Amino acid sequence: MKNVDVPLWDKGDSTDSFSKGGSSMFPDFDTDEDKSPIIEKIFDMVLSRKPTSRELSYYRYSVLKKESIINKLLNSQEHKELVSKGREYPILEENERIAKSTILKLKHNIEDISQEHEDLRELLIEKNKMIESLREEKTAPFISGETPNDKYNVYYNSEEDVIKAPKRTFLDKLADFIKKLHL
Repeated sequence: MKNVDVPLWDKGDSTDSFSKGGSSMFPDFDTDEDKSPIIEKIFDMVLSRKPTSRELSYYRYSVLKKESIINKLLNSQEHKELVSKGREYPILEENERIAKSTILKLKHNIEDISQEHEDLRELLIEKNKMIESLREEKTAPFISGETPNDKYNVYYNSEEDVIKAPKRTFLDKLADFIKKLHL
């Protein structure tokens, strides 16, 4: 009558080492704390990181064997993402090299444009000095800004009044006509 009150599914199995107080995961260790370095090593090997405290506790008290933990971690989504990122690494490395090269070219372009801008500014200052010196030397109306008294041209003064050329007479027009015929 020793198994009367215990349900059939809970009678235990005499081959189950866990029910006897042993662990099938790491038979060489007496305590669960001894399993921690191996679990950390497995995580480092498969996922390249340390396990969280929750994961460490889960696998430390688990009945899974070392190979089962490795397989479970290898089939995890995290490991699949690591592998896909690892495959993308050469492409990303090449993109980074191209981006650095482009940045370097742009920096050189900016330096060249800055130098060109400085050269153009110096040329503009020199041009303005040259124009100023020419204005001091010459007395032409378009250079000096003076209004000439020319009877054949129309000029505008600063008050915007028009100085008109004298009106041509009939004889002036006839003389021009005869000159055109002789040519």
